[in-house]
Amino acid sequence: MTSVYLVNIGANTSHSGRARSPIFEDGSWVFVSFPTSTPQPPPEYSSQALPFLRGVGPTYTHADPCWDDLTYGDDCTNPRAGALKGVIKGDILLFWGLLWRNRSQDWHGFTGERGWYLFGALRVEEIADREQTVQQVSEHNRLRAGRNAHFVQGGGLLPKNNRVFLGDPRYSSRFSRAVDLETSISSGLIYRAFTSSNGDLLTRGRRPLWSSSLRSCRKIWDLNDPVARSRAQIVGEVIVKQSDFDFLEDL
Repeated sequence: MTSVYLVNIGANTSHSGRARSPIFEDGSWVFVSFPTSTPQPPPEYSSQALPFLRGVGPTYTHADPCWDDLTYGDDCTNPRAGALKGVIKGDILLFWGLLWRNRSQDWHGFTGERGWYLFGALRVEEIADREQTVQQVSEHNRLRAGRNAHFVQGGGLLPKNNRVFLGDPRYSSRFSRAVDLETSISSGLIYRAFTSSNGDLLTRGRRPLWSSSLRSCRKIWDLNDPVARSRAQIVGEVIVKQSDFDFLEDL
């Protein structure tokens, strides 16, 4: 049965002076990947992301996930990503991160207001793993796999302990409208559906704090469990309403 893994992505609070992902008055948003200290191989920052950088060159980033190709890679030796070793075909990666309110189309439009949002979902169709070459990816997925930053950085060979997840295009999407987790509201979405590692619902102002509990990638819902499934459905209904995408379709 399908499990849902929560994955934090994008420029974070520690990058706020150099890179921010904006959200606009109409609810649309731009994904800005985190900046790096040295230039990286392609893909680089998109033209949409460039206005929301300050003192960061276009190649100074690890641009992942690739929303156009619906792929995501990670180094599973990193403790933050270790849980992704457990992902199997059919599982779902649910992406979330930080967005900053913006009233224009560049850095000067940031108001200082920020929040945490759901960005998109990727239902895993295929997994590239264990020093696999791009030629070993199934033919119909090979081209998009080869464009993922992890394959590019390895010169077509996936670095050891790295995995690249290829989403099923029928059931994967970047959300057109980001979904607010409502972390500052006691009845917010995050407190109605998301749990700590022991399975208890998170509670505003009480330990474990949501920020520490969700920092690392982990399995958040096992859809075979009725209670977990009901929580996933709470989130799914909000995503459908705001972004017209059902990440639980046909499950």
